Amino acid sequence: MTDILDLFPQYAEELKLLRKTAREFAQRNFSPELAREYEKKEEFPWELYRKAGELGLLAPSIPTEYGGGGFTTYLADIVVTEELVRAEPTLGEAILSGPFSSHLLYFFGTEEQRKKYLPPVYRGETTFFGAYTEPEHGTDITQLSTIAERKGDKFILRGVKTFITNAPTAKYGIVLAQTDPEKRHRGQTLFIIHTDWPGVQIRKLSGKMGQRASPVGEITLDNVEVPSDYVVGGEKGINQGFYWTLAYFNVSRLGPAAIALGIMLAAFDKALEYAQKRVQFGQPIINFQLIQEKLARMAMLIEVSRSMLYRAAYYVDSYIKFQIDPRAMAAITSATKVFITDAANQVIDDAIQIHGGYGYFEEFDVERYWRDHRVTRIYEGTNEINLLTITDALRRGVWKP
Repeated sequence: MTDILDLFPQYAEELKLLRKTAREFAQRNFSPELAREYEKKEEFPWELYRKAGELGLLAPSIPTEYGGGGFTTYLADIVVTEELVRAEPTLGEAILSGPFSSHLLYFFGTEEQRKKYLPPVYRGETTFFGAYTEPEHGTDITQLSTIAERKGDKFILRGVKTFITNAPTAKYGIVLAQTDPEKRHRGQTLFIIHTDWPGVQIRKLSGKMGQRASPVGEITLDNVEVPSDYVVGGEKGINQGFYWTLAYFNVSRLGPAAIALGIMLAAFDKALEYAQKRVQFGQPIINFQLIQEKLARMAMLIEVSRSMLYRAAYYVDSYIKFQIDPRAMAAITSATKVFITDAANQVIDDAIQIHGGYGYFEEFDVERYWRDHRVTRIYEGTNEINLLTITDALRRGVWKP
């Protein structure tokens, strides 16, 4: 069988080995029973996270000097995500969410900031967070209520951030705040924040529909004093926060797409196995044409989604070398994210339908897959916002199919 990695011959062999490592890790450590346990407790799987860190699976495309896997292509991140999530969506997604937003610090942080903050994350010792969303503004980060007021050699931060992945578990992360209100989005800055600093309050948000092993919380900043050397990127990072955040999103929105692909594959695996074993009217239901049609369409959506995702991930390598226009990259990754997460809706729904009434019960897992998937159409920019991003690129003439 042809492997999609053969389309990238310069990386194929090393990525096939990485895929094998990720697959074997999941086979040794994941199980549906363990996933259900963590989901019901709404707890982060620390032990699995640390083991993944030891194998370099938490940041495959980050250089080894910062604790990453040392691969020279972003395709490595996609390969690992696909394998871990396919093996067990709840556990795979939780582990991979641990380093959330740390790539932004790698892209734009100072050398000192990278060496201090990234290795503990990629070794699995702590998680990381990126605090952008606010209760009043949601996806719209052109407007921020979180203020950073400069006082000599430090900043005073005040505000509230919500729906922040890893806020309840992380020792530190980054916060986007307004440093020059008159400039609106042109006057925003990113800061490194420690969760144990005075004035930082974390409230865990419980009762999510899915992805319950991946903790989310609300961060309140009550006159938090932040030394100026905690500005991401140092002094040159002042008022660059909005632009750097968008540049990071141009890459990171492929994360939900990869997770959605992994869940699609998990759902398809369950549906195919069930269709071959379930007997109705004296024969396996895979013999029925309506079931065959569903499986065929599921397989087609998966193949198209995987091709689209790997192509977009390959472009990331050029993008981070400033060889692709940022607005064009935004359109490519937005289109990829929207298509794949929408396709996952159909594939997972068909998997439930093939299971019939059993698909509605947790014992058969596909109902959990649906719940774990649903948020991929919301975070990293809602699909509606990503469609506007695509239109903006088309209107400006910087990208078209």
